[in-house]
Amino acid sequence: EIILVTGVQTCALPICTIALLVLCAAPVHAREHQLSRLPRHAQCRSHPRLGVTEPRLASTLRIRGGGSVATAGGSVAAPSGLVDRLYVPLAFVGWFLMNIQYSMLNKKVLMVWKFPWTFAALQLLVGSLWICGLWLPLPTGRDTSSSIRTRPSVDMAAMWQLLPISACLALGHALSTVAPAYGTVAFTNVVKTLEPLFTCALSALFLGQIFSLPVYLSLVPVIAGVLLASTNEVSFSMTSLVSGLFSNLFFALRAISAKGVMASPLGKNLSTTNMYGLLTLQSLALLLPLALLMEGPQLAAGTAATIAEIGGAWPFVRMLLATGVTHYVYNECAFIALSAVHPVTHAVANTVKRVAVIVITVLYFRNPMTRLGTAGTSMAILGVLLYSLAKARDDRIKA
Repeated sequence: EIILVTGVQTCALPICTIALLVLCAAPVHAREHQLSRLPRHAQCRSHPRLGVTEPRLASTLRIRGGGSVATAGGSVAAPSGLVDRLYVPLAFVGWFLMNIQYSMLNKKVLMVWKFPWTFAALQLLVGSLWICGLWLPLPTGRDTSSSIRTRPSVDMAAMWQLLPISACLALGHALSTVAPAYGTVAFTNVVKTLEPLFTCALSALFLGQIFSLPVYLSLVPVIAGVLLASTNEVSFSMTSLVSGLFSNLFFALRAISAKGVMASPLGKNLSTTNMYGLLTLQSLALLLPLALLMEGPQLAAGTAATIAEIGGAWPFVRMLLATGVTHYVYNECAFIALSAVHPVTHAVANTVKRVAVIVITVLYFRNPMTRLGTAGTSMAILGVLLYSLAKARDDRIKA
């Protein structure tokens, strides 16, 4: 196990992280090949949360928690082994556990090392190193080599097309790291529930897309809940609130810009996870110079003080590495899990996950919450669930 040290406390990062990394990487070749045999319209759709394309496995492959898999011809084949049967359930477990673990580790680091912009860039760096390792050719015999994950083939024109999406991802991720640096994890997650409001507004402004009345009505409890939670937040921080709101804005802009860019083919071997890898690499290249420009002058002195506080350089490096690994794993698992289930299942699972993150972090960090603050949080989360269900109903009607 990887041992985390923050101050005088130690926290064990479970060995299941390594298993989940293997889960994300190992079966990729076969699944990419299977997806490539599907009709073009069934291969991808816009991701509701991350703003990139994902396989339409729920409707085409009929994966239901690791159940049987329908082939492109319509016949149903039994899972080839235990890994196939457990693939999606383990992805859900990884998504939940690693998201909770990441939220806690992220806050722990920010409590002793308040450089959120640099920290956000380092998280992307850890993910980028893992992605490049998956693409790295490994010798398999005489004059032959193979990589764990098939490398994407994308020209420079396509990379320029992806740049606006990566810029929104970089800024959204950085600001979502700034928010818990100055506020509680629970409050940050409540503010995040406002993202659908930005998505609806920007969809109407840039795409001319109008949703049904139930979709807009579902935003009312979200807005009311966030207002109630904000006005009754014991540890209220305007910096946290504004950072969270701008993070929502950039994540919504990413989703909007992705719809136009992803409409046409961009290259070869662009699976969901490979696309996430390219966006991560570009986001790192954009965010790191900005982070060093903003926090560079104080970075050396602040890091030295943190190392002295926690008792050495290696514990500090382990803290950063563990946070970066959990960030990457929960995103990879989210891609796998959310692309393999019905949108209604996705909506319920995402709601349960958000509740789990809020409850566990409140208990772990002993953050006080008033009754009205708790009521506002519950109202906002319920509103997001209703929004997701209403959007899924609209998508089903259009299909």
